[in-house]
Formats: sequence, structure tokens, C-alpha cells
Amino acid sequence: MITLACCALLIFGTSSSARAAEPILVNQCNGFDNVGGQSTECDVTVANNLNQATGETSSSLTVRECHGAAGEDPTCTNTTTTSSSLITNVTQCNGSGNGGGSTVTCAVHVVNNIIGTVTPSDATVNQCNESGTGGGTEPTIACDPIGVTTDATVDQCNTSGTGGGATLRVTCTVEASTQTSLIPVTINQCNSSGNGGGGVVVCTTSLVNAITAPVVVTTPPTSPPATTPPTTIPTPTPPVTTPAGPTGGSTPGSGTGSGTTPGSGTDTGSGTTPGSGSGTGSGADSTGQLAFTGSQYTLPIASVAILALMAGIALTIISRKRTHRLDQVSDES
Repeated sequence: MITLACCALLIFGTSSSARAAEPILVNQCNGFDNVGGQSTECDVTVANNLNQATGETSSSLTVRECHGAAGEDPTCTNTTTTSSSLITNVTQCNGSGNGGGSTVTCAVHVVNNIIGTVTPSDATVNQCNESGTGGGTEPTIACDPIGVTTDATVDQCNTSGTGGGATLRVTCTVEASTQTSLIPVTINQCNSSGNGGGGVVVCTTSLVNAITAPVVVTTPPTSPPATTPPTTIPTPTPPVTTPAGPTGGSTPGSGTGSGTTPGSGTDTGSGTTPGSGSGTGSGADSTGQLAFTGSQYTLPIASVAILALMAGIALTIISRKRTHRLDQVSDES
């Protein structure tokens, strides 16, 4: 533990890893101003910080200490220090101002800032026991509350103002206060003080535990990465090709026809009929097939016509020969 007296704030400021986690005890204004007609005024303000989940701790301490003649403006000093340790006890203004006509005015205010899950309970109090005795006009004390508790969180103003004197010469208050097991703070002040005749003791304490629920970090579910569908290359559609018709042959047709039928008979006759012929050439296309020209059907008809013509000529010749014979027979007869 680190103990801080009124002039021990130098210890508070030292850096030592071995002391970093040790709780700090504050001691000031104890056993001062016991000559008659003196004034003792001391204040302690503490802020403790604790993160229950991480165990991280810190604190700040502000002290005010004043001394001088009773009823006059005292000389004061103010100091503020910080630490990585928690302040768990304040002891001040005990055994002070015991000369006749002296005054003791002291206060302690502690706030514990806790991030975590803890439920504070009411602070226990032991206050104003056996105080305000020694005569004087009643009531000699005004204490709120008056508590009788052993090992209390707040132990204040016990056996004080016992030298007789003014009414309400011991006025002590414990404001609404709480305690927790996470930061167990104890306060001990103004005990056995102001006991000279006409001495006055006024002391106040408050202990607050401010609880903040820890922040629950919710990790959102991880979404699978978006998938890109494969790129489909469309199959090209071949152009519609209209098949070309057969190609006609490139070779011109050729042909020569002849038709001579010699005449026969005893008489002079003639029988010459010029023949005629015709022909149509055909060539092969690129596939080796003969091109369609239409002559496949006209050639047989032409042949029949030629034969018919030749038959007609033959019949004419025969008819003439017969007629000639008949003439000859007629002449002979």
C-alpha cells in the first residue's frame, strides 16, 4: 500500500511498476493545530476508475489543506495528482484542533467510476458516538445519521467535541453513500478532535459508486463473398445460306446433221432432201453433274420429227414411182 500524508504527494507522483497496482492510502491533517484558538480545514476529493473486464485502473486525487487562527482566513494549499492505482482509504482530521476554542472543518468526497456488472449496497456508518459531551446547551450534536457499526465504511466524528461549550458544536453528515466489493473504500475522519473547551467540529463525507454496464460488441455474421456467375459466351448462329441452283455448263453444244436419201427407179427421178441436224452441248457443273438445259426432253421430239419427215419423203417418192409405173403401163397398153 502507498500512504499519502499531507506532504507525501511526492510519493504519489513517483513511477514504479511494482507500486502501480498497490492501493493508495491518503493521510492528511491528522494531529494538527492542538494549540488553543487554531483552525484546521482540510478537504479530499477522489475519483477512482476501474474497468472490470480489463482490470485497468486509475485515480485522481485533489487535496486542500488550510491552517490559521480560528475565525480568520486560513492559509491554504491545493494539490491534484493522478495515479494508475486506486485510492481505497482516506484518513484525515483525526486528533486535531484539541486546544480551547479551536475549529475543525473537514470533508471527503469519493466517486468510484466502474465499468462492469456489480450492484452497490448502502455504505455502513459509525458516527457521532460519545461526542458533544462535557456540558453546554443541548443539543450539542447534529449528526445524520447516528450510526453504531463496527468496521464501518465511514467512521466519523466519534469522541469529538467533548470539552463542553456551544450548542451543536459537533455537526457531521454522511450523504447518501454506497459501497462495492470491487473498490472497497473506507473513510476515517474527525475522530477525537475539537475536544478543547468551546471546540467546534464540522465534517462531511460522501461515497458514490457510478456503475456503467460494459459495452457488448456484437460481431455481425460474416456474409459469404458475392459470387460472379461465369460469363457465358453466346454460340454464334451461322447465317442462313440459300443453296445456289445448279450451274449450267459452259461448253457450247455443237452438231451437224445430214440427210440424203438417194432416189431409185428406172426412170429418171430425183430424191434429194437436205437433211438437217441440230445439237445442244452440255457441260458439267462444279459437282460433276450435267447442267439442266431442257434439251434432255427436246432431243427425242426432234428425232421423231426427223423420222416423220423422212417417212413422208419416202412415201412421196414411192407414190411418185407408183404413179410413173402406172403411166408406163398405160402407155404400153
